[in-house]
Amino acid sequence: MNRTGLTILLVVLLILSVSGSVHARETADMKSPELIFSAEFEGGKLYRSGEIRVVELNGNYRQMGQQYGMLLKDDLKELYHDAIDKFFIKKKGFSLERLKTIAGSIFDLYPRRYKEIIYGMAETSGLGAEKQILLNAIEWFPKIKHLSFDHCSGVAAWGPYTSGGPLVFGRNNDDDSLYKDFARFMVVSVFNADDGTIPAALINYAGVIYNATGMNSEGLFIELNSGPWMGFCLDRTSMFVTLFSFLQDYASLSEIDNAFNATLPNLSTIVNVADKNRACSYESSLYDTRRRNPERDGFMAATNHFMGSTWKLTQIDDSVLPTTSYKRYRNLLALGEKYRGKFNPQIMMKVLDTSIENGGPTDTKETIYQVIAVPAELKIWLKVPGFQDWTEVGLGPLFRKN
Repeated sequence: MNRTGLTILLVVLLILSVSGSVHARETADMKSPELIFSAEFEGGKLYRSGEIRVVELNGNYRQMGQQYGMLLKDDLKELYHDAIDKFFIKKKGFSLERLKTIAGSIFDLYPRRYKEIIYGMAETSGLGAEKQILLNAIEWFPKIKHLSFDHCSGVAAWGPYTSGGPLVFGRNNDDDSLYKDFARFMVVSVFNADDGTIPAALINYAGVIYNATGMNSEGLFIELNSGPWMGFCLDRTSMFVTLFSFLQDYASLSEIDNAFNATLPNLSTIVNVADKNRACSYESSLYDTRRRNPERDGFMAATNHFMGSTWKLTQIDDSVLPTTSYKRYRNLLALGEKYRGKFNPQIMMKVLDTSIENGGPTDTKETIYQVIAVPAELKIWLKVPGFQDWTEVGLGPLFRKN
C-alpha cells in the first residue's frame, strides 16, 4: 500500500474510532445520566437530575446552610408561600401562632449543629429565621393533632435474590395526598461537614432538615416507616433528626446496632437500614427498640406494623391502622419470590411501580416519592409520581473525599 493509501486508511480508522467512542459515551450517559450543573455559591453547588434539585454543601454547618439558602432561595420562598401561607393558613385555617408553636417545639430539640444549618439558610434565603423554622416543619402541622399511620413500605434484596449482584433497596414514602402538591420541591441534599463526620445525603422537601430517607458515603442507607399508633413523647428529640446523626456517625449495620439499642424515639417507628451487604429492620415503641432480622435469606420487607415475634403488645389497632399494612407486606413477599435471582434497580422499579390492587406496595393516591438505593455503588434513583419519572443520582462524586 502506498503512502497516500495508508494515510487515507489511518484517517478512516481514526474517524471510526472517534465515532465509536462518542457513541459509547452517549450510551453510557443514557444509562448513567450526569447531573446538570446549575449554580455555585461559596463552595456549595446546585445540580439537577431531571426536575430534581441536588445540592452539594461543604464547610461548617452555618456555611452549608448559607449555601443551601442561596442556591435554593426561589424554591424555598415558593414552597413557603404555597404550603404555609396558601394551604395551612388560608385553606386549612391554622393560625400562625399554632404553626409557630408546632414548628418551635420540633426545632427547639434540634442539636446545635442542625440548628446552625437552618440559621444559615435563613440568612441567605430571604425568609428569615421564623419562616425558615416554619418551613422545616412542613410535614408535621397536620400530624401533631393526630398521627395517621399505614404509610410507607421498604424492601431490600441481596445474595440469592440478586444472584450475587449488589444489594438493592426500594422505598415508598407515603403520606397524606395533600403533599403531592408540594412534592415538586423534592431535594437531594449532600452534607459534607468539616467536623470529621461522614458525608451524608438526605432526600426531603426543600428546607426540611432531617432524615426520613438518606445514605452516607460509606453506603449506609436508612429510611423510616411509621409504626403502630402509640402517641408522642414531646420531650425527646425527633427520631428523624436522630437518624441524620446516625448517617454522620456510623458506617455499617454492625456499628449502628448499638446506637439503636441506646435510643428511645419520640414516636413509634420502624426504621429499615441497609449497608453494602445486608439489611435489617428496627422496630421501636416509645419504651423499647428491637431488631428484626430478614424473614428470608437475602430478602426483607417492612410496612407499618411490628413483625418481631418477641413483642407482647398488640401489633395493630384496627381502629387507627387499616389493614393495607398487612396487604402491602404480603404483596412484597410475593414479588420477592417472583423476582428471586433477578433483582436489580430496574426490577425494583417494577416492584415499586406496582399498585396495591395489582399485587404491589404502592398507593397511587398517597405515594409522594420513591427511592431505590444501591449502597455499594453510592447511587440512588428517585421518582416523584406525576412530576418526575425515575432519575438516577450518583452520590459518589458529590461526597467529600477524605
